[in-house]
Amino acid sequence: MGPILEKKDGVAGFTLLEVMIALSILAAISLSIFAVTSQTVNSKGSTEERDEIQHSVTLALSKISDDLNMAFIVTSKDLLGSDFDGDYGFQGSEERVDFVSFSHQRYIENARESDTAEISYFLAPMPDEPGMRALMRRESPSIDKNLQEGGEAVVLLEGVENIKFEYYDEKSKEFKRAWDTRSVDFGAKLPAAVRVTLELKLPEEEDRTSFTTWIPVELFRGPVTF
Repeated sequence: MGPILEKKDGVAGFTLLEVMIALSILAAISLSIFAVTSQTVNSKGSTEERDEIQHSVTLALSKISDDLNMAFIVTSKDLLGSDFDGDYGFQGSEERVDFVSFSHQRYIENARESDTAEISYFLAPMPDEPGMRALMRRESPSIDKNLQEGGEAVVLLEGVENIKFEYYDEKSKEFKRAWDTRSVDFGAKLPAAVRVTLELKLPEEEDRTSFTTWIPVELFRGPVTF
């Protein structure tokens, strides 16, 4: 027979068994609350990380858009100097694009720079994370005969699985996989627009997520002359 607590002032006490049951129920409730809270915190963290990545993608596509929108080709050596021979101003493949743009910004007062620059976009391996790649942006205020060298390349977006550039041909009304203004096929003309697609893996998602934008090229009809 278990212990019996005496009544005092008309109030009955609890048996040891009742206390143990109450503690078990309290522990179960506490565990459930902890599990729900932990799941909520993890979900909030994943959502914030996903939102941050999407924001970074938006900024990267906006920068690409600003540069490509102001792309141009030019035949005047008075503008770009004697080192530029006027043979090309835009080279693009599915994974890389190199061009001359009016989008250069001067951050140093009285710098011997103009609004023109060589711009490149391409993917490069991330040294600290094997198997991962980053979207690079190269800019050189010195325009020469080699559109792929010079200047400085900086990381624009990390963790990019794939990038794809497509070039809209106004004449054929279709997108091309490559564009080179040196080619007779394009007649020293820029694409009317460039479609850019970035692929990344967002947190807690197995498949890649694609982000696509269309960028009009304002000066696509022919070389700029001065």
